[in-house]
Amino acid sequence: MAELLIEIGIEEVPARMLARAVRELADGIKKTLSQADIKFEDLQASGAPRQLLIYAADVQEKQQDREETVMGPPVRIAFDADGNPTRALQGFLKKNTALKQEDLKRVSQPKGEILAGTVFVKGKKTKDILAEAVPGLLARLSFPKKMKWGSGDAQFVRPVRNILALFGGKVIPFEFAGVQSGNVTFGHRFHGKARFEVDSIESYLKLKEENAVIVSSEQRVAMIKEQIDRHLKRVGGKLVEDPGLMRELPELVEVPYVVCGEFNPEFLEIPREILITSLREHQKSFCVEDESGQLMPYFLSVASTVQDDKGLIKKGNEWVLKARLWDAHFFWGSDRKKDFETMRAKLKNLVFQVKIGDYYQKTERIEKIASSVADHLGLQQDQKDIRYAARHCKTDLFSELVFEFPELQGVVGGLLLEEKGKSETIYKGVYEHYLPMSMEDDMPTETSSSIVSIADKMDTLVGCFAVGLKPTGTKDPYALRRAAQGVIRVLMERDLPLKLSDLLNCVLSAYEGTLAIPEETPQEIEDFMIDRMRYILKRKGYSYDLVEAVLAADSERIDLLIPRADAVKTQVDRGNFISLFRNLKRMKNVIQDEEDRLVELDESLFEDPIEKELWSLFTELQTTITDAIDHCAYNDAMDAMAGLVDPVEAYFSPDGVFVNAEDEKVRLNRKAMLKIMRDTLGLVADLTCLEVK
Repeated sequence: MAELLIEIGIEEVPARMLARAVRELADGIKKTLSQADIKFEDLQASGAPRQLLIYAADVQEKQQDREETVMGPPVRIAFDADGNPTRALQGFLKKNTALKQEDLKRVSQPKGEILAGTVFVKGKKTKDILAEAVPGLLARLSFPKKMKWGSGDAQFVRPVRNILALFGGKVIPFEFAGVQSGNVTFGHRFHGKARFEVDSIESYLKLKEENAVIVSSEQRVAMIKEQIDRHLKRVGGKLVEDPGLMRELPELVEVPYVVCGEFNPEFLEIPREILITSLREHQKSFCVEDESGQLMPYFLSVASTVQDDKGLIKKGNEWVLKARLWDAHFFWGSDRKKDFETMRAKLKNLVFQVKIGDYYQKTERIEKIASSVADHLGLQQDQKDIRYAARHCKTDLFSELVFEFPELQGVVGGLLLEEKGKSETIYKGVYEHYLPMSMEDDMPTETSSSIVSIADKMDTLVGCFAVGLKPTGTKDPYALRRAAQGVIRVLMERDLPLKLSDLLNCVLSAYEGTLAIPEETPQEIEDFMIDRMRYILKRKGYSYDLVEAVLAADSERIDLLIPRADAVKTQVDRGNFISLFRNLKRMKNVIQDEEDRLVELDESLFEDPIEKELWSLFTELQTTITDAIDHCAYNDAMDAMAGLVDPVEAYFSPDGVFVNAEDEKVRLNRKAMLKIMRDTLGLVADLTCLEVK
């Protein structure tokens, strides 16, 4: 076993591209080694602004020697009528010089016999395999944009300046982007050596750190957190958590140095959300708050250096931040003076989508949809405020703050409405209506914002589907998957009792007279939504067969999907229903050939005591089951169904009831009984979809 060490030295890579590039390169190296049947252990991958790094301490030095079967031509064309080799066979032997005609055997194949021979293949050295593979892996790394530099034709995210490639302490010889691999790497741009040689992973890590480059991103994170804690203790504050910024900052620096700066307390008059966004977006800085959650006039920045003895970095950051905060202060003051109706009228000049219309028209539809949804949910008393929030949910697109910070859409509108004294229903309805923006994002906290969120997203879905802007496997420019998932999550996690068909009708009504909706669009959207429900439930850890069972029974009430899935999963985990699952499939199979001929059940046609006993017990439990389902008590419904496990097993046992009786009336009556039972037992989930182990 030998060490593998590959470092691609490049100019500064944007942080958002670094992690993916490192992951893709590591996956490519692993795949290359695995396909070559080369064993390796604990392959590590890391990145810094000027490097992509892969290393592993134990990698097999060469492939094992092996024998391979080489397939030749079909027997029918390998020999002529006299049994002499044809050109086809001669060509095969010429290509495979290690084989002789007498070494070949006949091998049966579906299309006839072919000739085949066994050849000895000497294993290739791992170093040679990597030398061939790595340039291609680098060329195939995916980046949003690539660039050219110098006089060559090579393209990469940033110019490649150095390649360190060692296996067993020896250079892996290859060239990429005009740079030849070697045993040289580099230190920090200002605090380390320009170039130095390494011969092992140990010497690499040691010399890198001595030259002010922390190779491990995890170590850089730990250093940032440790220094932040030290500053927080000094100022007596707490960090305003920002997981996204904490992920980004280590990818921006080679060695982290945290600076604690100050700003004028007057800027604390700016709303918290705007202040935090300004520091994060313009300065990549954390905010600090006191124990009560109030912001303090401090910020924490991370520089790629080892010291700031003269405080120049601190002063520079404070100087730049002062200008940024003055801008934010000015924008906030300016937007507060604007009339909301005047701002909303400007939405007529902002196109949402050419075929669908402008943002003013969109807000009109959102208002209609939100009003209809509120009606369905019995929220007539809040309808006026919900309509106002829906009408103004996009008004802040013409605010100066949103122009400066697009990520504050909705938030700025909500803050301005709160400033104007509007009710919580109104300002929260605007503030939170973009939520959730991802599968991990927070949910709207108010019913009003939940309704406006649903209305906005469903308006986008229906409009885009109607004009043919449906997502494809690779493209989703209007983020329709995210919109659908947002609607589903809001209905699911906010427990809103709204049927999908009713919601679709609310949206279709809002489009009447403004856009022709193709006849097939509602069904396409319903199928699309069900597919997203499937995706969300699987992400939550439910097995694919359980997901299919729940959706097959009912996909209308999205808010009830998880309670139903949990109730079924409980019984599956207990193992109580295994025989019932099997027998329900038997019911389905027995019924299906004559289901369209079934008539009303006639109890007088019961002949076997087992079927009489089963029907009697079922009718007793049926009311319990349906009442429990009507009250969304799905665990109670499933517990009641459990009482039928043994009687149904007895019904289908060898000594049980023969369903396909010769007497047609008896046969159809038995199948009618089974259909009633199957339908009732399938109200929580179609249990026939479950795979029984």
